[in-house]
Amino acid sequence: MLPTDLLAVFKRKGVIWPRYAKLSAENLEVAGNIVETYKSHVGEKKKAVKEFVGELEDRGFDYRFVRGLSFMLDRRSIFKCAESINPVDLRRKIFQATEKLGLPTTPEQRSRIIAAIASELKMPAERVEESLYADLESELVLEKFDPPSSEELLKEYNLSLTQTLLFDSTELNFTASGNWQRIFFAIKKLGLIYEAYQDGKLQVKIDGPASLFKLTRRYGTAIAKLLPVIVANPEWTVEAKILWRYTNEICRFQIESWKHGSILKKPHLPEAPYDSLVEEDFAARFEALRSSWLLRREPEPVLAGKQVIIPDFSLEREGSKVYIEVVGFWTLEYLMRKIEKLKKTSVAMLVIVNEDLACEKIAGLEEHPRLNIIYYRDQIPLAPVIRYLEEAFRGTQVEQSKFLKSLSIVFTEPVISYEEFAARTGVSLEAVKAVLAENPPKGYVLTAKSLVRKDKLKQVEKKIEEQISQKGKLFLPEATKIAETEGVEDATSILEALGYKIAWHGISPEKAEVFKPDRKQIK
Repeated sequence: MLPTDLLAVFKRKGVIWPRYAKLSAENLEVAGNIVETYKSHVGEKKKAVKEFVGELEDRGFDYRFVRGLSFMLDRRSIFKCAESINPVDLRRKIFQATEKLGLPTTPEQRSRIIAAIASELKMPAERVEESLYADLESELVLEKFDPPSSEELLKEYNLSLTQTLLFDSTELNFTASGNWQRIFFAIKKLGLIYEAYQDGKLQVKIDGPASLFKLTRRYGTAIAKLLPVIVANPEWTVEAKILWRYTNEICRFQIESWKHGSILKKPHLPEAPYDSLVEEDFAARFEALRSSWLLRREPEPVLAGKQVIIPDFSLEREGSKVYIEVVGFWTLEYLMRKIEKLKKTSVAMLVIVNEDLACEKIAGLEEHPRLNIIYYRDQIPLAPVIRYLEEAFRGTQVEQSKFLKSLSIVFTEPVISYEEFAARTGVSLEAVKAVLAENPPKGYVLTAKSLVRKDKLKQVEKKIEEQISQKGKLFLPEATKIAETEGVEDATSILEALGYKIAWHGISPEKAEVFKPDRKQIK
């Protein structure tokens, strides 16, 4: 974050936004020059670095931009007092010496005091002069510097500029594509109050203080600290209300990842550790099963009234999704909050509970229609989890089958892939196959991977017969090529539907011969 006097904004008709530094050639050159100045001045005093920054201002660059970049680099620098003697102790000795030698009202008296101290410390008088105020900001020496690239510096600057604007925010609304565990941990740690609601995506509203003119800056600073955790995601939106201090006007501020993500620094967040060894052990053993279920840690939050629960896991399989919440180590206060949140959830959830918590409060959750309780002692048992998943998947398939049967679909394409159709309708591959097998579309033949129109089958059969007539025999690679040329990838199933057989002569498909014993034709 930047000092507020370096904040540069545009404001128009109630809308406010920072003067972001574009990643232009000119700005990159300025950033590069400042970085090189810091690199070349390692071992020199800070005032020498700042002199160059002043030169850039004199050349016509916005002083807030130039000083802002320098401020960002100061945070990557280590400035230290280079003198071995403590300047504070040295100044104390000077003042003590004035009691004996008198006040330094003239240059001669001052020189006499400096000489006396130099003699006492056995060091040159010039060294005493230099060390006297060596702890002043301008006199500190650049000892170490961690240089960023020019682009990285501009992105850091833009992020800090945004945070500085949010100092005066009274409300924040945002969406994010992930990283929810860290986001809500940060919200709690920063003492922010939030409400969550569903509007297509999960929306989170950070409420401001009770009065717009009370605690605004402190609350706004906390909101500003939340911003980097939000923009660490691939996709996000941020909208805030800004109390513009110069006019007491409420202005609207909005940024979005697709538009601003490329100019803001995206902080690197390492993968969060598991909350417990029990969860880590469960994840490892479940993934070792290599089932059809995709396990995800800390998925998107689940609404619980106006608050959220971030389940420990979600398990997904072709349109079926099950959330898992593990209730393990606890305090009574934590347990009561967890129970109240679970009661408010509106989604199906598998709650895995430590047996030590088998109390009346937990038992009451078993009556909740959307919660299923499994108890564990040392490790989470996989068998009941798998049974619950399969039951949930069967329920999903039933619902998907009902949905497919309710659709009025007229097929026209010559070849329809089951996978493509499943993706188009948002249902599982198994549900698609089951519904189409139960009621095949008129004029189509079902194969292992697709629906094929009968006239297309005839067309494939005609070309195969032409090849057999010309060459006397046809090998599998040639038949496969004919089918693929006609837009049918599932060549083996097509050959089977046409009544062809494959005679294998060894294990190589190059020698496998395609023939039709009974010369069966499509009617």
